[in-house]
Amino acid sequence: MNRHTFDAIVIGSGTSAYYAIVGLNQDQKYKIAVVDARPYGGTCALRGCQPKKYLVSNAEAIAMASQLHGRGINGVPSTDWKALQELKNQFLQGRSEADVKQWKKRGVSTFHGNARMISDDEIQVGDDILQGKYIILATGAVPRRTDIEGSAFVHDSEFFLDLQELPERILFIGGGYISFEFAHVAARGGAREVVIMHRSSRPLKGFDNDIVATLLKASQAAHIKVLLETSPVRITKEEEGYMVHTSSAEAFQTDLIIEATGRVPNLAVLEGGKGNVDQSPQGVVVNQYLQSTTNPRVYAIGDCAATPYMLAPTADKEGQVAADNILHGNTRIIDYSCIPSALFTVPSIGSVGLTEEQALQKGGDFRVNHGETKRWPSSKRIGEEHAAYKIIIDNRTDLILGAHIVRHNAAEVINVFALAMQFNIKASDLAEFMWAYPTFTSDLKYMVK
Repeated sequence: MNRHTFDAIVIGSGTSAYYAIVGLNQDQKYKIAVVDARPYGGTCALRGCQPKKYLVSNAEAIAMASQLHGRGINGVPSTDWKALQELKNQFLQGRSEADVKQWKKRGVSTFHGNARMISDDEIQVGDDILQGKYIILATGAVPRRTDIEGSAFVHDSEFFLDLQELPERILFIGGGYISFEFAHVAARGGAREVVIMHRSSRPLKGFDNDIVATLLKASQAAHIKVLLETSPVRITKEEEGYMVHTSSAEAFQTDLIIEATGRVPNLAVLEGGKGNVDQSPQGVVVNQYLQSTTNPRVYAIGDCAATPYMLAPTADKEGQVAADNILHGNTRIIDYSCIPSALFTVPSIGSVGLTEEQALQKGGDFRVNHGETKRWPSSKRIGEEHAAYKIIIDNRTDLILGAHIVRHNAAEVINVFALAMQFNIKASDLAEFMWAYPTFTSDLKYMVK
């Protein structure tokens, strides 16, 4: 065995790890190691957020042209899936190698292989044992897998991202982010039949009910079939494709099955329990400083930590905060009360703060501004038929409690609402501000009056 000693060892190389290493690397004398079993870069850059947006952007372009067909657009373009994949792969080409080169240039030691904690302060990677004063777990999350007969025929979102050809029939298991985003990509990309199968009566549970209802109408208009209160119980291989047998005694034939029932923290590094790190189904149990509650040498950040969100922006911030707390003592904590999120469907959803249901449960004196925008000029000029907003405003303070939008560019506009909430900008101030016009952001003044 080869033994190495470091001030800090970071397990994982995704976005949270990047910000942690950058923070620690400010001290040039600090000896840092980074370990990953997969190509450097992590899920967001290589297998999620970034490559996904190449497919989403194409779907948005196709949808926009389709919406305006006969209203200023002659003919509707179609997706060249092979060329789209080539475009996406151009972005990915060489990224992992560049990351390794960057870290080495900064004096960070890089290791490839499966990492396991073998004591409170030691990691084993193949024939190497790394000892660290601190260990940062940034191992991310992995897809949850179903355990039914025929589950070997099921693939995950990463498989979909790398499809060389788009099948005519695709069935998605699960009614969350990934299923809806990729279903809209598939529908605009040329798939003839797209199905989402969800076990409960309520898909996309993290979003406001009425906003989701509008998206479901948009999905139906895009010929996406959403089956609620339906679960697969058995999958069989057929002469042509697969047959998905369901809990409601129905069966659906398809060419490709993508499971997207959620992601679970990747805690393989803790197998064996020798690291003395407490964990829960939500991830590594940490205190407000992102430090393990049972092993003070260990910090956990990103999707593997039992913190409120599995989002890239929160992972970035957690990496920064963990590095600061290691270098300067536990002084920084994160305010998770105002985190915007986006769903990249067509139309997209932007959401921040309380939903109406949550506001009712919490109580207080508030009003709800809820309406459609499909007759607004900004929607009519792009042929948008499904668009709505819901803004929750405190009557006493005039502050925004929650904002929820489903329409073109909602994923961008929601950031303005989040900024207003973070810095206590009143609804009346948003209404009176002189926004650049006509823009989608300028529409928010009509939403908050």
